[in-house]
Amino acid sequence: MPQNKKDNTACLPRLKREIVELYNEPLKGIKVKFHDDDITLMCLILTLHQGPYKNLRLHCNVKIPPGYPQIAPIITILTPVKHPNVFGTFICADILQAHNNHSSEYNGGYTPGYLLKYIFLQILSFFSENNVEQEDGYISQISSKHESFREYSDAIVKGYECKLCGFNDSKASKPLMSFLTDDELQIEMNDMDSDCSSVLSSVRIKSKNIPVNVSSYISTATVNDLGDDAWLHILEFLPDRDIVVFSNVYARIRALVQFSNILTRRQLVCFFLRKTFDECVLGVGVNVTGGTTNKRKITINDFDLFSYEAFKDYGLRKGVWGNTFTNFLPVVLNITHFDRALPIIKSSLMELCGEIGKPWDSSVILKIIPRLMNTTVVTLMKACDESRQFSRSKASEKALKGYCLLLHLLLMLSKKFPEIITEAESKVNTFIQPGRNNRHKSLIPDLGEFMTYLFLAKNVSWSGFVSYFLKELLSRNVAWYLDKVPGLAFLEQNDYISQYRMKETFTQSGTSLRLVMFQVAFLKMVKGKEDDMDRRYGYPSNEMNISFIKKIYAAKTWNVFFDMIDSPLPEKNWKSEVCDMLINAVKDSEISGYHQNPYTNNELFYLRRKHEEKIPTPSSWLNNENETAKIDKYGVMQFLTFRRR
Repeated sequence: MPQNKKDNTACLPRLKREIVELYNEPLKGIKVKFHDDDITLMCLILTLHQGPYKNLRLHCNVKIPPGYPQIAPIITILTPVKHPNVFGTFICADILQAHNNHSSEYNGGYTPGYLLKYIFLQILSFFSENNVEQEDGYISQISSKHESFREYSDAIVKGYECKLCGFNDSKASKPLMSFLTDDELQIEMNDMDSDCSSVLSSVRIKSKNIPVNVSSYISTATVNDLGDDAWLHILEFLPDRDIVVFSNVYARIRALVQFSNILTRRQLVCFFLRKTFDECVLGVGVNVTGGTTNKRKITINDFDLFSYEAFKDYGLRKGVWGNTFTNFLPVVLNITHFDRALPIIKSSLMELCGEIGKPWDSSVILKIIPRLMNTTVVTLMKACDESRQFSRSKASEKALKGYCLLLHLLLMLSKKFPEIITEAESKVNTFIQPGRNNRHKSLIPDLGEFMTYLFLAKNVSWSGFVSYFLKELLSRNVAWYLDKVPGLAFLEQNDYISQYRMKETFTQSGTSLRLVMFQVAFLKMVKGKEDDMDRRYGYPSNEMNISFIKKIYAAKTWNVFFDMIDSPLPEKNWKSEVCDMLINAVKDSEISGYHQNPYTNNELFYLRRKHEEKIPTPSSWLNNENETAKIDKYGVMQFLTFRRR
């Protein structure tokens, strides 16, 4: 079948591109010799510059399996030196094993995102360390100082000969002997510099034989006289590492690289086939689970780019880190890529909306993309709540990138289909009209999704929106935190400032409040800067770094929260204003039908007093001695729910 044929040859397009990279950007300590009749077979020679095998060369065989890059390359060592993770020719290295995606904290194992050059570097590092970490965290030490260890290693390496690559073959045209002298080691370490020098020398040698009038070519021009277009053309021929070095020593190049996003552009490739966005349609994987259209869950776990070709022709259904997906959604990147991807974008959105095979309907844009944007932020907040600091930073970077790519898609589609701007503005304008019903959950099911409409609504200011939004947000949060802190359903007198209410409500509503702070921060950074997003291919700017995530998590009090969302409280009596707002939220929630009250007022007071002894006693408690005596003696039933079934 054609599909199987594609699967069996999937490795070849990717492998050919990797071979070019290996030859164009040679790596210190690594030499690769491909077999003449089969590019899926190669000799890998590792030159050790440090560690227990210093001054030795190790010979490995590499076999690229038909399932590559979904399956790791098979690397065996034919000079099996004494090593705790070498068993015969087998190398027990994490990067050569299948990726385990059961742990969010573990990112070990092979994934299709790893290039051969990266794997080879890891294997080189593997043999360059004296201390080798094992699976259980135990450190295994290599006793390289013992004379017998070195003698055994030397004998193993010296005893192997390969006619294909010239390893230990003195008769080969370019022999690679297993031992390095100190002089040879120095040459190995300076290979890159000598390569550059030889290129320059060859140019000079060739020019010596050409008779020219040198004086006619003397110029006072300097590199500073070159235009930006000329520099951009030059930079296209430089590898990434040289661009980074050049940027560090020449401020003009650094500014040009940053403004033109050259390094970002080079990363816009399919992780599976290594094709660029000029050659294919790139996008992300969307996972759809559940039943009916309205109830099913639509999420994006990873935002690593891959091609529609990999999804459609090669059956790719797993991301770089092993997360599965069911659907493909293209991203914008630039206008040329967007125009090429538009037919796939439309069919993808219709499919995600459960409208497969039906004519295009632009209303699906606001049904799907805001939903994906919101779940991206919710996932980020949950990951940050549950993770350590390092994992939190990684989750933040992933969510920032994903949110920007989705926002870029929403903005570009709004230009192509301006009717969604009209729809968004209409819904936002209705939301800020007087009357609670205009903001009711039955009309606006998800406030997080609804906030994304503000990116499109040009005729609505944040200042005119925020008060209505906050009132509805606080009301919707009530049912969720009352189940955990039922005493907050007791409404104290208006002149009493309850530190307990402010603290507990903030803590229990933390994820919701942080989501709002995130959305508002993005609104301020992005609104009116669509052209800047186009220039960055939709990726985050320097301003959109993870530092603002840290600021969000540093917000622990209501006054800081209100400052973060550009709705500052008065300097004096702000606590009283917040308490009134939170009490009114409980009232509004019950009126709107968001929660029910399973307790009497005296039962609620009893529950509240257990945590806040100084709260004023209500008259209902003082005037009902029989009821209150019974409550004091027997307590009240626990774990009754406030949420409506």
